[in-house]
This record gives sequence, structure tokens and C-alpha cells, in this order.
Amino acid sequence: MKGNYDKAFENVIRLQIMSILMVNEQYDFNSFKEILEVTDGNLASHLRNLENAEYISVKKNLCRAKASDKLLSY
Repeated sequence: MKGNYDKAFENVIRLQIMSILMVNEQYDFNSFKEILEVTDGNLASHLRNLENAEYISVKKNLCRAKASDKLLSY
């Protein structure tokens, strides 16, 4: 018997991202990258998938002439 699940969560990295956001209202890109041990491109792809599925929103901030992403769960 197959259960119904959201394809947005078929990858363990996306599940880990959502787990982190369940206990942290905001989390930045570099911290995600460090804790998940993934590349920039890999993380960006997973975040884009979750954002497109409307599980997270990404707020881009300019801080000290360097872009830093903050993520908000909803």
C-alpha cells in the first residue's frame, strides 16, 4: 500500500531544511550550507523547490555589500 506524500519532501535534504525551520523562525543560507554539508548549487536547488511549493519564503538582504539570504517558514 502506497501512502500519499508531497513530492516536495521526497529528498532528505528538503526534510532536513524543514526540520531546521520548525525550530528556527529564520535561518541563513551559509548556516544551512554548513550544517547540511551541501554545495551552494545543491542547496539553492532544494530551497527553490520548497519556495516554489510555498513551504518557505526567501528574503534576500544586502549586508555589508554582500548578499545574505534569510529564510522564513510558513
